[in-house]
Amino acid sequence: MIYNVLLSNGSRVNLLEYIKTKKAKGKFTVIDIGGSINGWSKDVVDAIVDIHTPMDTSNIMFFRCDITNHTDYTELMDYVTANGKFDFCICSHTLEDIMNPVFVCDQICKVAQEGYIAFPSKYRELAPNIEGAWRGYIHHRWIFDVKYNCVIGYPKISMIECNTFFDKIADSDLHKADISFYWKHHIEMSYVNNNYLGPNRDAVCGYYRNLKD
Repeated sequence: MIYNVLLSNGSRVNLLEYIKTKKAKGKFTVIDIGGSINGWSKDVVDAIVDIHTPMDTSNIMFFRCDITNHTDYTELMDYVTANGKFDFCICSHTLEDIMNPVFVCDQICKVAQEGYIAFPSKYRELAPNIEGAWRGYIHHRWIFDVKYNCVIGYPKISMIECNTFFDKIADSDLHKADISFYWKHHIEMSYVNNNYLGPNRDAVCGYYRNLKD
């Protein structure tokens, strides 16, 4: 179940306070999936899962894992089998980078009871970047939308760059840069049109026009 969907400037202050409050009341284990790059969660997490080694793992368990490869989860799944699921999972600004976010969300639900997910909003991904050379972030594979308690992934195909229709959705307002939500038990995620981009140009354009709603 997805709840507390929020469009914001991407601040994690409230999330960190929530976790600290939970930990102050007793055992509350936290794992960060894909959390090694900037280390903002390091003071509240018990474990990090990433293909990159965190800068500081002195007090944090580290599971090296290509999170899109099912065979890489063996060590983490063995730990969960022996110790039970983590209470909470953070996955922030990771799903938009990878090949198979639906698979990763399924894995997240296998290792944690509940958690928090964030990614760039559709408004930011469709807005011209600071150089004005392309829309959004060049290294991202997906634009995500959240509708009816479900996350929908839209591949960032070339049509997005040249179609002025998306100017109606694009917005560089800092307070619309990030979308986040909490989840419990299950994360409902799918790809647009059940992962089939077809059968023709008009159909594909129609799918992407739904981003304006």
